[in-house]
Amino acid sequence: MSRRYQSRDARTAWNQGARAWQTFVRSGADYYRTLVHAPALLETCLPVAAKRVLDLGCGEGYFTRELARNGALVVGVDVSESLLEYAQERETEERLGIEYRHMDARYVASAWDAASFGLITACMSLQDMDDVGAVLRAAGHVVRAGGRMVFSTPHPCTDTPVRSWERGDAGEKLALKIDRYFDTGPAVMDWKMPRLAYRWRTPYWRRTLEEWTALTSEAGFVVRQLREPRPSAELVRERPELDDCSRLPYFLIFDLQKS
Repeated sequence: MSRRYQSRDARTAWNQGARAWQTFVRSGADYYRTLVHAPALLETCLPVAAKRVLDLGCGEGYFTRELARNGALVVGVDVSESLLEYAQERETEERLGIEYRHMDARYVASAWDAASFGLITACMSLQDMDDVGAVLRAAGHVVRAGGRMVFSTPHPCTDTPVRSWERGDAGEKLALKIDRYFDTGPAVMDWKMPRLAYRWRTPYWRRTLEEWTALTSEAGFVVRQLREPRPSAELVRERPELDDCSRLPYFLIFDLQKS
């Protein structure tokens, strides 16, 4: 891939990884998502009953289904046709009333009238979008005044270009070594964990906390709260593999309101 990534690169990459991704999520192998950050993201959104919600970068539909099961009227959009096929297949199996559309999130303002939604969400997807400022501005157009946008991203403080674990003799994680926090911009995620059916790579964009907050402000949002989800001590005892994210923040949730 060129270093000048664009949305079409993300689309191609996620189409390539779609089969492995949907298996990863639905099998429970993506336990950081299912046990840590997605529950916190949903809790931040609630209550959503009877609320019209637009989910940006919905992928195979994991978070759209969580919203719909809690009573939301959900539309999900994504650039990957293959991921949307998996989402639609699941909607056919479990009718939740979710509408899926194949489109780039930056163009949602052309697809819906102003103030069409009470809530905009994005579950670990905005970092995969090259012009996230345009996406946030479009979201600001289609959410009603006083409405909210809630999204999660990799935590800027621990998702750095230089990142490696210092390990003990038994391979246990002792301390995370990080550097180059301010080196933001395009990067590549190498999906190579043993829990995946196969390996693929996707482009994404690193941003500092300052950059994220500036982008949300420029789009007309104010920050209600920031959340750093982590597992409880009880959950770590049940699932020791979650110990690392009980010590360091892996995810950041933005809870915004349209001004």
